[in-house]
Amino acid sequence: MAWQSPKTGVLSNMNISITKISTYLECPRKYWYLYEMGLQTPKSEGFYFGSAVHEGLENYYLGKDPMEGVRNALFGKKKNIGEEPKEGIDLDKLHKEAKRIFQIYPQQAPYFKPALIEHFFKVPLIHPETKEKLPATFVGKIDLITTHDDIVDHKTASGSDTGFFKEKNDFQANGYSYAFLQMFGRLPKRFIFNFLIKGNTRRGPRIEPKILRPQLGDICTFFDTCKYALDAILRGETRDYPSSIHYRVCPAKDICPYCQGR
Repeated sequence: MAWQSPKTGVLSNMNISITKISTYLECPRKYWYLYEMGLQTPKSEGFYFGSAVHEGLENYYLGKDPMEGVRNALFGKKKNIGEEPKEGIDLDKLHKEAKRIFQIYPQQAPYFKPALIEHFFKVPLIHPETKEKLPATFVGKIDLITTHDDIVDHKTASGSDTGFFKEKNDFQANGYSYAFLQMFGRLPKRFIFNFLIKGNTRRGPRIEPKILRPQLGDICTFFDTCKYALDAILRGETRDYPSSIHYRVCPAKDICPYCQGR
């Protein structure tokens, strides 16, 4: 189904993702910068490290050398500025931290028997109960689907989960469970956040899984949230609707007039 932009009048198909909707909910103007203006900025240390570990884990579950994946992510050729690290990030330090994680991973990580690894999906947005259909397609990539119908999402962190990102993580879990339902006609048995904790000089790295069990009501809530955000985006409520909450970590804070002086 096609939609018409209120700003340009152009008809096109819209792909939405967890990141796009989460970005809009954080700050509509940030969404405008990133997805309507196409702003690209170098990646933070946390993002860059997480991407490297993800590539290492992909290799690990494919039976390959995980550190080869880490090296490729850290030191390989980049296509654009959006894949580059911010100036001053010590890539050798990140390489050592990743190596420490993979030294303990086989012993400490839960056993996951993979059915699908780094699985891309593209599914329609249809309410599971009312069958209402949104004029957009839900796209994304699931880190791991096991043979026992579990979804696994790998996350790197500097410390144990404090619940600070609970709302965002729940939204992701419900969204990927929705995609699973669309792909396979059933809900996943579990959604597992596989937290890989970097550790520090006093405590080594560790693995801390967190298990969720999304239900049909959670999936319906995910759909309703997507509908709310999508309706607002189609009404053009992006550029002139800034949020004052997330400006400190916004990639556009140096050019956004609403962030200046804060």
